[in-house]
Amino acid sequence: MKTVELKTPPMTRQHYEFIADLMGPMVAWPSHLIDIADALEKSNPKFVRKKFLERATKAWEDNQNTGDLDDTIPY
Repeated sequence: MKTVELKTPPMTRQHYEFIADLMGPMVAWPSHLIDIADALEKSNPKFVRKKFLERATKAWEDNQNTGDLDDTIPY
């Protein structure tokens, strides 16, 4: 796959929080958030990867609807 180099505009903590809150629930698995964090980390030397991943993962978890699991149902 060809990598496209994008010039990133200056971003602040508020931008990263918005992206975490927006993108967190949209990914299929929270492991995809690592790829997003990789890209964002290149955009700002002050980017705090751990905080972003914690916030985005929480947004992903809050969006999951597991319902009540019934172990007595044979699958």
